[in-house]
Amino acid sequence: MTARKASAPSGEGEAGIHGQALSKSYGSARRAVHAVRDVSLKVRSSEFLAIIGPSGCGKTTLLRMVAGLETPTSGTISCWGRSPAELAREHRIGMVFQDPALLPWASLRRNVEFVYRAAGRRPDHERVHEALDLVGLTSLAHLRPHEASGGMRQRTALARALVMEPSLLLLDEPFGALDAITRRRLNGELERVWTAVRPTTVLITHSVEEAVMLADRVVVMSDRPATILREVTVPLARPRPTVLDETFRDTVRECMEALDA
Repeated sequence: MTARKASAPSGEGEAGIHGQALSKSYGSARRAVHAVRDVSLKVRSSEFLAIIGPSGCGKTTLLRMVAGLETPTSGTISCWGRSPAELAREHRIGMVFQDPALLPWASLRRNVEFVYRAAGRRPDHERVHEALDLVGLTSLAHLRPHEASGGMRQRTALARALVMEPSLLLLDEPFGALDAITRRRLNGELERVWTAVRPTTVLITHSVEEAVMLADRVVVMSDRPATILREVTVPLARPRPTVLDETFRDTVRECMEALDA
């Protein structure tokens, strides 16, 4: 299979995601909970950005604003000059969560096909086959979720997110519930898959090593309300070296120092 590179929405250039002075609060007056405060960030087309920070700091809230699932209390967010909601209506956003949320009665293949049915389209069986092949599930696509391992279920969720060739891929702790060995293996598989199709990608993770292994740039967030403490460019070629590489360890250390500060 020849993987297809993700393309930006037509008519747009290098600018991908552009968030300006984003803030999000819940509740009102004295009972308001401030989740995100004055966050500005840009993500280039085909860039892989990772966001790390303390648990509960507002990382997922920021991702949900990028996805169009939350409306900022103040500030603006655009994707290739358009609103996230508009991009979502065109099925140009793919998302993978910690829980793969597969249909338990359907095969892995049917779960990938479901994206088309939910969009009111006939499944593109060639694309479904390509997506399953990309994540290494072609020979296992007949299995139902309860017959598959946690890693297989997450790879199915990734295939489902990629099957309609999204411009934007959003990953919210996709491997957070997996054991360390499976998680490390899937990090390598995700890097391979991403390199093949290169959608603009934002990853939320608690693992600094995972962020450095996968991303071109790491954004370090503060405790709630989330603000940006530091942006770290990852100076490593792809495919990424092992975690024992000196530059890899130095980059992890830089991110950890920002978190500790």
